[in-house]
Amino acid sequence: MLVFLFVLANTPTLAQQREEERRYEVNSIEFEGNDVLGISELLAQLATKETPGFLNKFLYDIWDRLGRKDEYFDGAAFDEDVERLHRHYIDKGFSDVQIDTVLRFSEEDKCVNITFLIQEGYRAIIDSVIYKGFLHIAGTVWAGIKDDPKIEKGDPFDRVLVEEEATRVREILRNEGYPKAEFVRDSSFAKRVLSTGNYSIVLAFDSSKRYWFGRIEIAQEPDSLRREEITDGIVINQLDYEPGQIYSESSRKESERNLNRVGIFDQARILVTVPASEDTSRFVTTHVFVRPRDKHEFAPEILVSDENGTFNLGTGIGYANRNFFGGARTFSTRLRFRTQTIGEFPDYFETNSDAVSNVDLTFELLQPYIFTNTIKGSWSFSVILDKQKLYRQEIIRNKFGFTSRFTDHTTGFLDWTLQSVRLRRNASFREEQATQEQISELRAQENEVQFNSIISFTIQRDRSNDIFSPSAGFVHSATFEESGLLPLLLKKAQPDLPFTQFYRVSLLGRWYFDLTGDRFSVFAFKLKGGLEEKYGESRSDTTRAIPQTHRFYAGGGGSVRGWGSRDLSATGVPEFGGDLAFEGSVELRTNVLKSLQDDLLDKIWIVTFLDFGNVWGKAKAFQVQDIAVAAGIGLRYDTFFGPFRIDFGFRVYDPGERDPGKRWITQRKFFGETIKGGSVHVGIGHAF
Repeated sequence: MLVFLFVLANTPTLAQQREEERRYEVNSIEFEGNDVLGISELLAQLATKETPGFLNKFLYDIWDRLGRKDEYFDGAAFDEDVERLHRHYIDKGFSDVQIDTVLRFSEEDKCVNITFLIQEGYRAIIDSVIYKGFLHIAGTVWAGIKDDPKIEKGDPFDRVLVEEEATRVREILRNEGYPKAEFVRDSSFAKRVLSTGNYSIVLAFDSSKRYWFGRIEIAQEPDSLRREEITDGIVINQLDYEPGQIYSESSRKESERNLNRVGIFDQARILVTVPASEDTSRFVTTHVFVRPRDKHEFAPEILVSDENGTFNLGTGIGYANRNFFGGARTFSTRLRFRTQTIGEFPDYFETNSDAVSNVDLTFELLQPYIFTNTIKGSWSFSVILDKQKLYRQEIIRNKFGFTSRFTDHTTGFLDWTLQSVRLRRNASFREEQATQEQISELRAQENEVQFNSIISFTIQRDRSNDIFSPSAGFVHSATFEESGLLPLLLKKAQPDLPFTQFYRVSLLGRWYFDLTGDRFSVFAFKLKGGLEEKYGESRSDTTRAIPQTHRFYAGGGGSVRGWGSRDLSATGVPEFGGDLAFEGSVELRTNVLKSLQDDLLDKIWIVTFLDFGNVWGKAKAFQVQDIAVAAGIGLRYDTFFGPFRIDFGFRVYDPGERDPGKRWITQRKFFGETIKGGSVHVGIGHAF
């Protein structure tokens, strides 16, 4: 009886069965006549969607969060789609657009094919743009408003750009002393002139009075004995404004960011009090609230990284002293161990082991204010034991660094590194594997401790839209290094000082494009190159070598992913790197379950990639046919500290393959040789 009742309860009623028979799946949606607006843009306006394919349906049957359900035609929703599409065209300036639809129903397949027949007609342009409400503003402010507007006379009409222009002008006003500036929507309009079909635009603003920064009030949250340590001067040093300057909203926001970056506050906020309109005062009071972090912090660490292009796991312990002797300085010391050799417990630092490990003890002092809050300084002293597969390095490093923010998007880094390096080869190294130049450089580093003074300057311009997972913009950087100048000046005082004169240049470019406009599909592209050479007396001195810490390497999770970390080279033993590097990558990142919007599965990305590049022992050895090519697929999962990454790469073209008949993927067995010889890479963050 129980079974009978269960079946009866789940049997569709006659009315439900008839309703099911009247339902039609949306088999396809097509557009004809859309010469200006793209298909993806038009599809984004529709609530009606194409029914998913077999795979999505299958996954949906397993778990509704994995796939997509069938999409059925809804007449009422479709009418709203047509109206929404019509409004979108009008907002783009197509006031005479005509949209017809053709619905082809199949009784046999119970599906419908939808076609939108569009006659876009004439697209209106902007005949004039008039700004109102600026009678009493400063002339320099008006000049700024006219510089690089979102809309101009002669542009195609776009209502979205009109709104963006209103927002842009309001922000300029608020950054030029008018904190009460507002866009007056009731007095603004975009009027279409019937005789021409074009638009005249009027944008009205109420700028109110002009104000200046006034009194600065500083308070700590909560009020505590630490108030005496965190002086007002520490806070004021991080402000991008001072009393008497013209009020700027961007200066207030940047000052707030400065305080939160300084490292001694849990939180910092800057609020403003603007005098009432009837008040005669023209000075804005700013209220700065800061919450200091604990002065002393002693904490263990679990380390997970993709240093050197491969997965690293480690542990450490650190101590931090904030506001060290005042001035917002932070002093810290840490002891860290990390290894790439996971799953076994070898002698991590013995020369008879193939383990790759690193242990370092570092003392560091950060100074957040040097002459100005745009320049920050640092000093660090490190003792490092670095074990690679074929050699071990004992490094003592003393480093001074300066960081300067030139503009909102451009930063400069100046470093001076003093280091001594002793290198010992491992028992597994065989000289017959290396070139004669590599053997000579290895012997030079083994014979005595190498001392190097390296000056490095990097300039970076970052216009990407997200620090962890960018979908638009670019990052460009250039690094210039020189070693040997200071020891050369001291040579008379220390004639036996072992050092190498060399220079090094590295260039990097990364570009990101949102192909769909909603972060569903992102195209990313990277190019990277580097060159280093000995110069001066070191050029012909075989007892001097460029240290391994400053060589170029290829292969790994952030390089050519068909090879393991430091496993790709056109010359000799890959682990010893080279003097010339060139590589690039192309990725297509797709947020496959974005439509779920469930904060769980919508964080999954599928990535397909193509990598190319190599490293050459010497610049003169470069040959185009040595450029290796790899391809593969990866998985990303977004987290608050960046995406977790798993990639599988296989070799499309392997210039190092001894058998010339198997260098291309088409010349090898796909599963038996290509897939079996692929590499898996795990890391944190995107590959680039």
